[in-house]
This record gives sequence, C-alpha cells and structure tokens, in this order.
Amino acid sequence: MPTTPIVDAHMHLWDTSAHAWYPGLARFAEAGKPEIARDFLLADFDRGLDGIEVSGLVHVSATTAPHAYLDETRWANEIAAAGARPFALVGAVDAALPAADMVAHLEEQARLERFRGVRVFEGLVPGTPAADTLARWLQDRDAVLDLVARPGEILDWIDFLAGYPDLRVVLEHLGFPEGRSAAKKSAWHNAISLAAKETQWLCKLSGFGLICPDLSWPALEYWLESSVSLWGWRRLMFASNMPVDSMAGSYRELITAVDHIVGTDATDQEADFFYRGNALDTYRPS
Repeated sequence: MPTTPIVDAHMHLWDTSAHAWYPGLARFAEAGKPEIARDFLLADFDRGLDGIEVSGLVHVSATTAPHAYLDETRWANEIAAAGARPFALVGAVDAALPAADMVAHLEEQARLERFRGVRVFEGLVPGTPAADTLARWLQDRDAVLDLVARPGEILDWIDFLAGYPDLRVVLEHLGFPEGRSAAKKSAWHNAISLAAKETQWLCKLSGFGLICPDLSWPALEYWLESSVSLWGWRRLMFASNMPVDSMAGSYRELITAVDHIVGTDATDQEADFFYRGNALDTYRPS
C-alpha cells in the first residue's frame, strides 16, 4: 500500500436523485451496471476508500445535460468549501457554442476559487475554431486542458496543440484504449508512444474500469507496464475515476494492483510524484 497520502486526480460526485444533469449515465444501466448512476457523494467516496488515505481530490465534470456543467461546478465548489480536504475542479464547456458564449461559460466557472481547467468529453475537434478558442483561453490563464483523446485522434491533437506550447495538457484515462485485442492494444500503444515522445503532456493512470474485466494485477499488468515505460513516474498521476471504475472493482483492489508496479519500479520520490506530487503541481487543490 502507498506510504504517502494520495491526491486522487480524477473522480466524480453526482446527486442524480436531486439533479437532472447526467442523462448520459443511463448507458451504465443499459450495460447492466445501474448502480453507477446512483447518488455518489463525498461520504460514498470515503466509504469506498476502505482505510486508504486520500488527502486531496480533483473533481471532474461528468454532466451531459446542456450546459449543466455551470450548475455542477458551483455545486461541487460548495461541497469542497464545506470540507477540510483540498479540492480542485475540472469543469466543462459546450464546444458547439459560439466563441463569445464559450468564453462567457469559461469565465463564469473560472470565478470559482477551486476551478483549475476544463475537459470536453464529446464534440471538441482539433483544428476547429472551438478548439482554438478553448486552447487559447486556457493557455492565457495557465489553466489545464484535461484532454479526451482516443488512439485514432491523438496524432491530430499532437499537431494541433503544438501551436499552444505553454498550454498544460493532461491526457485522460491513458488515452482511452478501445479494446483488449492485439490490434486494439497495438493502436493504443502506438498512439500513446507518440504522445509521450512528442509532447510534454502528463497522463492519468486511470480508466481501467472502462477496459478491464476486473482490477487485479493480471488484468492491469499490460496497461500499467506499458504506461510506466513510456511516460515515466514524473509524467503519470494516479486517478481512480470512481465511481465509474467501480464497475470492475473496489478502490482497494485498484490501489493494490497499481502499487504492485509502484512498489517494484518506483523510488520513494517517484512514488510520491505519482501518488501526490504531480497532481498537486498540476491542479493545486485548495
């Protein structure tokens, strides 16, 4: 188990019984996992830790109702303000908005003291006016782009973001591998190899519940070993993606598998970077 308190660089809270912000969660019920769409509040997150010390959180917007991210970021900021644990917020924005409206939505979220950046789960295309507007705004404010990019999109994102050399970019969920077949693994490996070599991006070691049947070491071994060899500990950060990754297992099971490689490959300083320092440097939770 980690000997340093963890800063979890990617998790979600939602109160689906009170807020109709998450119609996209219906896909989990369709996949036979309706429990993922139930209320998941801070007390639920803490219960799932099973004694593991998590000293800071990065809450990432998961809304799919139009522009609900504006309400969600305020709601999450209120939750953070009521607690003692350092928090950072990654908001969202609608890439289909006109540029002026997009900027207005970004500025509204940026007024929240814990706002640190944005992710756009769908609809943001590199090289478009919307991508330019967002990248320019984030770079000018030293905010983070939490990049949602699948293997077939990563080269285009590398080329586009080269035009924003001072923009801080964190690749979400290992670049979203799309399957466990040899062909899918190869496509993913080639894409993230290029990203690791050609950029200064960081990468979240997360999203295993989206691709793996469970959170055991044998299930995660290929993805963990490949990621560590390509990115190194100074550019990887631990993130749980809870409650989504609970589809495949518990927080303790995830930590046990991840710490298998941390304990054998990383120095104490590298482990601290991975579990805590990289997220603190990037998101500055407060």
